Amino acid sequence: MVEVNWMTAALLISPSEFVTYFLNGLSRGMILFLIASGLTLIFGLIGLINFAHGAMVALGGYATYMTVSTIGNFWLGIVAGALFVAVAGFLLEKTILHRLYEEPLLGFLGTFGIGLVIEQVLSYYFGDQSYSISSPFPGATDLLGIAYPTHRLFVILIGALVALVIGGLLSRTRLGLEIHATANEPSTAEILGVDSRRVYTITFVLGSVLAAVAGGLTAPITSIYPGIGTSYMLEAFLVIIVGGMGSFKGSFLVSLIVGQITAFGWLVLEPTYVQMAIFVAAMAFILYKPRGFFGKPEVFE
Repeated sequence: MVEVNWMTAALLISPSEFVTYFLNGLSRGMILFLIASGLTLIFGLIGLINFAHGAMVALGGYATYMTVSTIGNFWLGIVAGALFVAVAGFLLEKTILHRLYEEPLLGFLGTFGIGLVIEQVLSYYFGDQSYSISSPFPGATDLLGIAYPTHRLFVILIGALVALVIGGLLSRTRLGLEIHATANEPSTAEILGVDSRRVYTITFVLGSVLAAVAGGLTAPITSIYPGIGTSYMLEAFLVIIVGGMGSFKGSFLVSLIVGQITAFGWLVLEPTYVQMAIFVAAMAFILYKPRGFFGKPEVFE
């Protein structure tokens, strides 16, 4: 029956519908990439499986919402959300998380607990209902013969720009060289004068900021609620595993693939079954290629 549905969908879908689903996949993939890229940075350098990352997405979304509700400016909301989460990430890293880097199990339990606490605090203050933010780009844009929501096109553009900027930072700046050195040869990096503690802090804060931006950008699309980040976390971890642990370009590629599978999968399957299919395919791929697409002993390709 599923096979017939797939064949029917492939035959009945029009070119304009194909473009719409393709762009939906791109926009979802870019949101997923912003979340997964932050996880990739943190895991690739520190080795920390950061389960509090989803809470940073929610914090960014709510900080953006509060700013927009007060000032009425979406751009200031995104900046405020990023700054708020940057400060929160800095304080968490300096006070708690840096003590857990050498203990993977404690790191897992600690970040999991921190994430739950943040979500419960958000739920206490804001309730469990969802909140939406008006997009700075209301309406639709005529693209390839279809009217497509302008905000989703904006999300695609921001995701692409972030990929270019972070990719350039990792490959063409002194900080990027320090991150490479600290991730691959920490003792040698220390001898050469690299302050690994500073690099760890900057990387954790940067990863948290990417999560906050994702939370702010997705609010006009799906609205925000305390568990919004958690809903993305399983797919985000899948992305960094299949892409290659610590591989930035792997996270980008797999995020786009998952976005397309999700968008077109919803044509014929319930969302739950689409997610199940993604995880089954990912497990099969990992069995075939355990290091993922770009996984190597070195990180941050």
